[in-house]
Amino acid sequence: MSARSQQQEKPTSVGEQLHNCQTQFDILRLLRELTAGFGYQYFFVANGATPEEKSFTEAIVITSAPADLVQAHEATQPVASNPLVGILAQGGAPFEFRLDNSAAPAPADFRLFMEGIAGAYNLDCAFVVPVYHPDHGPSAVFFIGKRAPMSIGETAELALYAHMAHQRLRQVSARPSKPDSPLTERERECLVWTSVGKTSVEIAQILSLSEHTVNHYLNNAARKFDAVNRTQAVAHGLRFGFID
Repeated sequence: MSARSQQQEKPTSVGEQLHNCQTQFDILRLLRELTAGFGYQYFFVANGATPEEKSFTEAIVITSAPADLVQAHEATQPVASNPLVGILAQGGAPFEFRLDNSAAPAPADFRLFMEGIAGAYNLDCAFVVPVYHPDHGPSAVFFIGKRAPMSIGETAELALYAHMAHQRLRQVSARPSKPDSPLTERERECLVWTSVGKTSVEIAQILSLSEHTVNHYLNNAARKFDAVNRTQAVAHGLRFGFID
């Protein structure tokens, strides 16, 4: 039975799961499951451009994409850019983009973003759901991958889940208290030193550990965050407030 069939049989299950999400990390995991269930590879929750967040990296709230995907995009841009700006300026309707449909209307900045990452990551389409928060302005939840065109039912369903996830994300992000960290103290220390540019050898010297042990702690931290490498683990740790 497909993931979509299971969702049709239990239409309230995603809402119930979102209600039970207590941290950004919980929402990241659920959005990752939804992304795979609808045949996409990665998701992003990102803000539109603001004076403080001109680049795409600065605009991203949470994502399942590897850090080098965004870095590859920004490395090709002569100035800071956010590929969502054009889409968010067009209105609030969900937007499906496909590289195999050159006639489909799409803002130039978003087309360049997709063309720039498509080959390296085997991607050919995106589904963008504009969302709005009165305190944060226009944002978007979007999914990228390689799959057949969305049906009308899938479009409505995934757009609804995206709005619900964004609302829940803002609710848990507004809480003043930090969630309990999944990291041990040593894992946290190693991530903190990694975040300021220290190598495993340097961290080993600072903490009086072996390089092998430091790598073990960093690998554990990456596994707990479902990160592909230590750079992404640091990004998750900073974003979720698990490291300072």
